[in-house]
Amino acid sequence: MADEAGYAEVALTSARQGGARQTYHYLIPDELRRDGIGIAVGHLVEVSFGTARAAGIVVELHDHSPVTRAKPLLSRLDPEPVVTPLQLSLAYWLSETTLTPLGACLALLIPAGIARSGDKLYTLLDFDLAVQPSGSTAGQVITLLHSRGPLRGAQIDRALPKTAWRPALNRYIEAGQISREPILNAPTVAARHARTVALAIAPDQVEATIASFKRAATSKRARILRYLADQSEPVETTELFAETQADSGALKRLADAGLVTIGSADTWRDPLRGREFVAAEAPILTPDQAAAWDLIGPSIHARQPEVFLLHGVTGSGKTEIYLRAIAEAIAQGRQAIALVPEIALVPQTVRRFTARFPERVALVHSELSVGEQFDTWRRARLGAFDLVIGARSALFTPLPDVGVIILDEEHDSSYKQTPPIPPPYYQARDVAMAMGRLFSAPVIFGSATPDLVTRWQAEQGLIRYVHLPDRVLAHRGQVEDQARRLNDQPSRYIAAETRDALYLPLPPVTVIDMRAELRDGNRSIFSRSLRTALTETLDRGEQALLYLNRRGTATVVMCRDCGYVARCPHCDMPLTYHDADGLLTCHSCNFRMEPPAHCPDCGSTRIRYFGLGTAKLEEVVAEEFPKARIARWDRDATREQGGHEAILTQFISGDANVLIGTQMIAKGLDLPRVTLVGIVLADTTLGLPDYRAGERAFQLLTQVAGRAGRSWRGGRAILQTYQPDHYAVQAAAGHDYHTFYARELRYRQELHYPPFTRLARLLFRDESLEKVQRVAEQAATQLQAIIAREGLSAQLVGPAPAFFAKTADIYRWQLLIKSDDPVSVLRHFNPAPETYVDIDPVDIL
Repeated sequence: MADEAGYAEVALTSARQGGARQTYHYLIPDELRRDGIGIAVGHLVEVSFGTARAAGIVVELHDHSPVTRAKPLLSRLDPEPVVTPLQLSLAYWLSETTLTPLGACLALLIPAGIARSGDKLYTLLDFDLAVQPSGSTAGQVITLLHSRGPLRGAQIDRALPKTAWRPALNRYIEAGQISREPILNAPTVAARHARTVALAIAPDQVEATIASFKRAATSKRARILRYLADQSEPVETTELFAETQADSGALKRLADAGLVTIGSADTWRDPLRGREFVAAEAPILTPDQAAAWDLIGPSIHARQPEVFLLHGVTGSGKTEIYLRAIAEAIAQGRQAIALVPEIALVPQTVRRFTARFPERVALVHSELSVGEQFDTWRRARLGAFDLVIGARSALFTPLPDVGVIILDEEHDSSYKQTPPIPPPYYQARDVAMAMGRLFSAPVIFGSATPDLVTRWQAEQGLIRYVHLPDRVLAHRGQVEDQARRLNDQPSRYIAAETRDALYLPLPPVTVIDMRAELRDGNRSIFSRSLRTALTETLDRGEQALLYLNRRGTATVVMCRDCGYVARCPHCDMPLTYHDADGLLTCHSCNFRMEPPAHCPDCGSTRIRYFGLGTAKLEEVVAEEFPKARIARWDRDATREQGGHEAILTQFISGDANVLIGTQMIAKGLDLPRVTLVGIVLADTTLGLPDYRAGERAFQLLTQVAGRAGRSWRGGRAILQTYQPDHYAVQAAAGHDYHTFYARELRYRQELHYPPFTRLARLLFRDESLEKVQRVAEQAATQLQAIIAREGLSAQLVGPAPAFFAKTADIYRWQLLIKSDDPVSVLRHFNPAPETYVDIDPVDIL
């Protein structure tokens, strides 16, 4: 608090207000100084911006202002600062490194719904206007204002969609017949309050009080009093009624008699509320784990902001290192953040982590309700959590003293925020390292297939490399206990014993050349090897996982006579047929249409469905394998909240024995009953014109193959491909990261791609093809001039149409910058509207 300061420097949280400007100075009025209110750095405030109202965050206090007549702050919107000093430092760093306005970076740090948006309130002043004909645009708005009273602009937009009504009102506003007043909308989220009940008499007086009731034995009032006598604090009325089968009438009689006190309290919306987790003890570390912990543990204890790459093969015990790191941070009175790349992984991660830390755990991800996100943020501000688990946005939880940050599956592209969602386009790995420096906390990146740039950084000594080379089956006691419960015996797949640990080899991978299958007359989606292996797996009562990175039933609908392909009219991409609703669907913009009965080009009825998606694969497996009990895990099957956890629970419990899925099932899942992984088609990403296509393919194939054989039963993977000699396929089949890394690194060096340079991608979008091309070419000219004028070392690639050249009726062009420091090039660049600037993009499609 600095009451002496006369001015507040404010960053607006709305990206659309203020343009590229960073901050604005406002006078702190006397009314915000009185009565101990005050203004501090981090406060959320309401300001006047132009003719509108806006929300912003105070980033600094000053005695003087560079503005001669600074406007006053209008109000303080939250009694406590909404960002911490360390978070503010992080926002400044993020703004500088991603070239994003500071306010947009700060908006990441607060929950949706509290940073209010500005609007205009329209009020009808001359009610005689209402008698005019209502057919015109102005007449429709006047009729609305007459019947409903004053309305915000957003309310009129909803009542008159796709109508340009604002210009039609200007003459009425100028004439004083309608008023237009800037307002700030109310927050869309708030604390939830619940009625509570507490005993107003001493617990030892309850039975004597009940004895005075008529029909005491069956009295609802008696049940309420006895229940409250056993509680140490007030309880919510909903809980009370559920436990006692009483009602509000009985409660009112007790309150009127002064026997109970009815109050109100905040109630937390907690996605983990009511769930029970079985506590688990930490096992003895294997020698490899112990060596890894000897490197990482001292760094946490000493609060050193070191970065570790924990490179461990699938099933090598990386999670146990994470758990030890979290325990060490908590023992110091600090907190921990553990990130996973996909929401699909959150349920399993929660089970593992809460088994070790059963209390004070929070979830943060986009599938939570707005209320759950808001309450989690509030509780974190109060220091109610030791551990936060979630997707990339969990990094911005306002924990007071972070002691360790973990990114599992650090190679995954989901850790990068990318266009067209609003900026900043940050990489979670970079943010985690920046946070580590600010909090003096170690950062652990874990992966079986590390990102090539991360591995290169470790090779250069920029981060510390820790290796777990062997797959751990389990500890001897766990194996023997599980064998007794399943009436089974550990098999030949146990390779070795060290101390208390049992090891397994990685699953063997068989590569099947689908071209040879076709030559031999097999036109099925299953090779003969995969068909036999799946039959044997189901006969043994084991589980199988089938991976196919395409959704839907058929991926191409074509006319056999003229070659017409059904395409999205808005994206110019082939439509996918989904048998569940019988519609053709665009996986980019969600356009849907009925399949054509006749070819729209030639009139032929020879319309055929080609290609294969997960829905079709599910149909085929159900038809050909009677013993299969199938669960499908893709975006179509998990649209409802909790869908990921429901499918995972169904499979883990054994209710399903075949899991069909897209890349969701390739990431970090521990499924010990799976003895067969079938990669139905390995080629889906190999042909994409992106410099990371080979790396993505290797990572996906290696990860999904690694889901097999994670128990003593062992397992294997069968990889079907039309490119069996591709270096990524060969390396994945051998679980050979080091050979792939060396080959890919040479390729990157020859073509001058990361890690040997950095990239920036400028993505241009517009409804007009001519305009988007013109804007892209003008940008290239401007950048060439900047490079020459500043004497910078940089290379431009393009401009050219993006690979996905049109999506949702928007044309897309792109321009790449290759430079050791692309930010220095773009710092002088003034992008046109609808230009997305993405530093270090994860794809160039």
